[in-house]
Amino acid sequence: MSVKPSYEECHQKVQDLKRRMEIYRSFVNNSSDLFYRTGLDGKISYISPSVYKLSGYTVKEAIGMNMAEQIYLFPEERKIFIEKLHDKGQVVNFEAQLKRKDGAVWWASTSAHLYRDRDGKVLGVEGITRDITGLQTANQALKESEERFRLAFLTIPDAINLNRVSDGVYIDINEGFTDLTGYTREDVIGKPSLDINIWKASEDRKRLVDELMKTGHVKNLEARFVRKNGEVGIGLMSARILHINNEDVIQSITKDITERKNAERSLQQSEKRLRLITDNMADVVSQVDAAFKVIYTSPSLKRIFGYLPHEIEGKRGTDMIHPDDLERILKVAEKARRQCAQSVLLQYRYRHANGDYVWVESAVRLLYDERGQSKGAILGTRDISDRKQAEKEKEVLEKQLIQSQKLESLGRLAGGVAHDLNNLLSPILGYSELLLDDLAMQAQHKEKIEQINMAGMRARDLVSQLLAFSRKQTLKVRSVNVNDVLADIGKLLERTIREDIEISICQCPHIKPVMADTGQIEQVIMNLALNAADAMPEGGKLTIETALAELDETYTSTHPVVNQGEYVILSFSDTGHGMDEGTRLKIFEPFFSTKGKQGTGLGLATVYGIVKQHHGNIWVYSEPGNGSIFKIYLPTTQKQPMVTPTDKKPSSGLTGSETILLVEDDTQVRDLAHEILTNHGYTILQAQNGKEALNVCRSHEGPIDLLITDVVMPGMNGKELFSILTKKHPDVQVIYMSGYTENIVSHNGVLDEGLQFIQKPFTVFNLTAKVRQALAG
Repeated sequence: MSVKPSYEECHQKVQDLKRRMEIYRSFVNNSSDLFYRTGLDGKISYISPSVYKLSGYTVKEAIGMNMAEQIYLFPEERKIFIEKLHDKGQVVNFEAQLKRKDGAVWWASTSAHLYRDRDGKVLGVEGITRDITGLQTANQALKESEERFRLAFLTIPDAINLNRVSDGVYIDINEGFTDLTGYTREDVIGKPSLDINIWKASEDRKRLVDELMKTGHVKNLEARFVRKNGEVGIGLMSARILHINNEDVIQSITKDITERKNAERSLQQSEKRLRLITDNMADVVSQVDAAFKVIYTSPSLKRIFGYLPHEIEGKRGTDMIHPDDLERILKVAEKARRQCAQSVLLQYRYRHANGDYVWVESAVRLLYDERGQSKGAILGTRDISDRKQAEKEKEVLEKQLIQSQKLESLGRLAGGVAHDLNNLLSPILGYSELLLDDLAMQAQHKEKIEQINMAGMRARDLVSQLLAFSRKQTLKVRSVNVNDVLADIGKLLERTIREDIEISICQCPHIKPVMADTGQIEQVIMNLALNAADAMPEGGKLTIETALAELDETYTSTHPVVNQGEYVILSFSDTGHGMDEGTRLKIFEPFFSTKGKQGTGLGLATVYGIVKQHHGNIWVYSEPGNGSIFKIYLPTTQKQPMVTPTDKKPSSGLTGSETILLVEDDTQVRDLAHEILTNHGYTILQAQNGKEALNVCRSHEGPIDLLITDVVMPGMNGKELFSILTKKHPDVQVIYMSGYTENIVSHNGVLDEGLQFIQKPFTVFNLTAKVRQALAG
């Protein structure tokens, strides 16, 4: 028997139910989720207030709306939803896009079940719908991000792979991996990298894993790998450890740097070769910045300039340039920069480590930035001291050559003038002498004639000096000991040179002989001694020395007019005022004098001509205030000196009766000689040239004892005439006469042995004595 609940109990149950209903209602009405109920026709029969917030519809507007037609964006999704409900009785988290009142779309996740009556009949659908628009947007973004990552993974040119830390099995690779190694996905997925032998050195993978385990990531690890075709490449790897599906996985990104490393290796080799070249170049290679600070210099700096590179690098290169050259170099550099010149060649003096300055030449390559602003230069610098010395020596040689040519030209001019003057002086001296011998000449006229004769003699001496300079004197050369000549003339020097000048003579004891005309050498000694004395007006010291010297190829290479061989040196040193370069270059020119009216300007010119005619050379060393040194070089001879032969004196008087053929193209000279010889008893046949002389000879039936002929004549010279004449008159003797010989009867002024010669202008005694000497045989 059941006990019926009391009223109080019933009332209490009702109140409890009301409270629970109130809680449910509050929960439904305040939930952000949507609670709804639809009939089997899909129309909404109940919906919670949150419908307004989610869809914009009020509860009143939503009641009766058809879910498939009015709420779902795609009605077919509602159909799928119902099918799942009927199939399983419930649906959990069914996602679909729903429409808001304003047309906007929102994502909804619905969990629902079929509700039934007491008899189990399905009456409709009850469900809860949650707004998942934000979550769906995030999921979509995540999917898009994953897709982008996937595309990047697959298409990035660098090689990317995922492999397990534990065994190196490849999980995934991208196309870049295939491009880099040649291996496809089928070749590597599921296989360890060590089994594929993709590592050139297995230690590299160990090194990679060890670093990953230590720090969790690796950057820029270089490793060699083997391509599928066997080629070896170099990769630059970056990697990190990822945790995927409960496994530690290495994500590795590898960039192919094979070409770069090969280029670097080639560059290193090129730099090594370049450094080897620059280190061993004779030149110094250096680089300076725009402020001339030395950035680099090659090791050859030590060999050439005595500095180690670090002693110069960092310093201003211009600090090493000679102060006298610096301004010029800076101006050239600035001009080159303004003009954006590519290169410039500079010569300047550079300070050596020993403190001396040496001449250098720098080939400068200027450097500019993209704006055209100077950023320095590269220099190739070489020591050109030898070249500068050679240029200096060349300049000296050129000056010597020019001076020699100048003196040669002056000599030819002087010789020509002397020849003409001798012809003019012959009648002046000859006729004045004849007049002086005339006993009938009045005393008053005789004095005037004497003045004429004295003037003629001075002119003759002047011409003689010109002939000496022009090397056209007639020399009587023999083997001579210069010490003997110097000893003979020494006493004369002591009487001639002023007492306030000390004369010191130093003779080489082992001197060798030279081929010379003793009288000419004496004149050289006297002229140089007098010249030295004039250079010491307040007194001083004159030193005359003899010595032997061997002039080799080294010496002659810098003195082009000198031949190799052994020479006797005759030097004159004074302590006088010296001379400058300009004066020194002119002292041997005829008529050049520093003595004003006191000098003729022929003393040193005569010395020069005599020395040259003896195949010697003369050099002068002098500086203002330091005196002068004259050095004469005369070639030695093997011929030993002999006692000087004396000319034969006429055994009787100067008259005779022999027949003489006189040939002279100058009428005055010929008339003078004719008169002198006629006055002395000789029979004279005369002609003005060789051809006429031969005609005279043919027409003369008697003997011809002597031929007196000018050496230089038009058509036929004197020597040729004598040669023809001896065919008819084999015993005829000959006397040659001339202002100078022109090498017809001599060699460079040296007469052939036994040959009779008389120099114009001649005196009466000279001519008559020479005639008697020649006729005496």
